[in-house]
Amino acid sequence: MQRLFGWSALAGVLLALATSAVAQDQPPVTIAPGVMTGEPKISTRDFKGHKAWSMSWYRDAEGRELLIGFIEGLKLPYRKQRTEMLKFAHDASSDDEADLRPLFEGRAEQIWGLDVYWLAASERAVMEPNPAKPETLKDGKLHRGDARRNCAVFTADPPGPTVTLVGAYCRDLAPDAAVDEATFRQWLEALDLKVRP
Repeated sequence: MQRLFGWSALAGVLLALATSAVAQDQPPVTIAPGVMTGEPKISTRDFKGHKAWSMSWYRDAEGRELLIGFIEGLKLPYRKQRTEMLKFAHDASSDDEADLRPLFEGRAEQIWGLDVYWLAASERAVMEPNPAKPETLKDGKLHRGDARRNCAVFTADPPGPTVTLVGAYCRDLAPDAAVDEATFRQWLEALDLKVRP
């Protein structure tokens, strides 16, 4: 009997370890279903001895894009580095002048039950390559068009272990589309971002 109990206990421990390993391979954040199209591209790497996650939902048919960075065990001071936050949102896939325009100064407030610092900016959007429209890929390079890529850029302080969480939710809109502060905040709220325990 004692031996059987020993194997049972060992099996339970192994199952718990396997479940923990699977949980560690899960992305550290989730978003509301239906906010973005498709599944994100997820990658991990080492960043100064810390595990860094990159989650990217690339531009969909509605011109939406979401990028999230997450570093375990390290706190980067994005709140004090507004320029770095804007770089996180910048689409560098074209060398054309981006015409970056900060729209709202940074502010800290509660969103998703987290202490979030966010700001907004826009730049000329990179056009989707289209063989029927040569201007999109002139000289074999990607080009920016007249549409504006409007981004709400955020960094948050989740409770618990030290982490860095930074992201950008962007939408390509017509150049004359007016996006006010309340709209950017609604975009962020709709993400319903959650940090896994």
